Amino acid sequence: MSDPALHHDQVPREDPNVLSRLVRARRIGPRAVSALHDDLARDSRLGYGYLGIAAIVIGSCLFLRGLITFIVGTLSGPADDTVPLRVIAWTLLSVALIGSCLLSRRFHGRIPAVAFAAGTVLMALSLLLETIANLGVTQPILHSSTVLGVGATLLALVGSRPARQLLVADGVFAVIIVAMLMSGAFSESFSPGPSVQLAATAVLPPLLGALIVKGFGALVQLELDRSVVESAMLSPRFAFGMRASDELARLDLDAEQILDGVARGSIDIPLDSEVAAAASSIATELRLLLVAGRNDTWLHHAIEESEVLGPVVTLSDPRGLAGLLDPSQREGLLSAVWLLVADSFRLQPTLQIVIGSQTVEEVGDAPDKMSFPVALTVDGVPRRRIDPAVWPALDRVGDHVEMAARASITIVTTVRTVAQNTTA
Repeated sequence: MSDPALHHDQVPREDPNVLSRLVRARRIGPRAVSALHDDLARDSRLGYGYLGIAAIVIGSCLFLRGLITFIVGTLSGPADDTVPLRVIAWTLLSVALIGSCLLSRRFHGRIPAVAFAAGTVLMALSLLLETIANLGVTQPILHSSTVLGVGATLLALVGSRPARQLLVADGVFAVIIVAMLMSGAFSESFSPGPSVQLAATAVLPPLLGALIVKGFGALVQLELDRSVVESAMLSPRFAFGMRASDELARLDLDAEQILDGVARGSIDIPLDSEVAAAASSIATELRLLLVAGRNDTWLHHAIEESEVLGPVVTLSDPRGLAGLLDPSQREGLLSAVWLLVADSFRLQPTLQIVIGSQTVEEVGDAPDKMSFPVALTVDGVPRRRIDPAVWPALDRVGDHVEMAARASITIVTTVRTVAQNTTA
């Protein structure tokens, strides 16, 4: 029976740095990679890692720049009745920035949605107060210092909330900036250069920061998916995948708890109806799981458990011949499949893999050798867009020929392997 503590220790503990968690997960094995993958899928933020810290530092610097500009302009300019409103606006922005940074550290970079909503309300109020203070001004954008503070605060939050939310907030902010520009564009004293420069300084940093974090998150997810796929290559010919292994571990733990209860005397024999029903359910689930995975090979699990390959790759391998490939051939085939699909994701390709025929023939007079075809049919990717690295990868699998059609290309590879490995 399995030890629950062992399963728990196999999963890397919470760490604010996603890169270090990824490295540890790849070293520990598929279970840790799956746990990290599920964690990022539930919460699509990168946490309080290097990107989050860098965003806070740069955002704080931009915030100080805007605050110093406001202070210098207020002290050196003539007396103005709107100064109290502007001070209140900057106070609200300071609360939003400092509070967000403290909460980010408190929750390991994961600012709660309520706190993020409160921060955006404070930023909106600061803009509203300065808009009221700028009533009657011909060029409001040049008299609005809080736009720099709002942009800096949004930049500081890019590592703490999903990129989509930050992009929406920055989009609304950009609409307000454009409205300020348009309100002064028709005045005689309009200065397009300084106005556009100030608008770009306010809007672009959070936009670029959100795009960088989003791209890095996609890269981490892709690397995790590749790790999950590669972990299947070491499986025997017919084996359980990662998800089935987790289900087996759960059933194993449930059965262990019942047996441990019987051994300790906390569960009486004969079993009562409730415990007997639970034991019967465990046995039924176990049988169904064993039957369902009896013909699944490593390639089946690699495709099924991949978020990149699963939606676009179909596999037909009724005899489980993919399990006969040696490690080098498996790596070559998987690399080719990955290059055909993952590196062409913008083209939305589809890939059909058909392995073997009804019979597997021996090669010549060598009874310990056998061969079978592996056909890869790619739709949606022209041949010129296929990564050149696909062909060396397929060379490791066997000799291959290409058959191009108008909208697809079929690559048939002849696999030669040892016949004695045909036993499951």
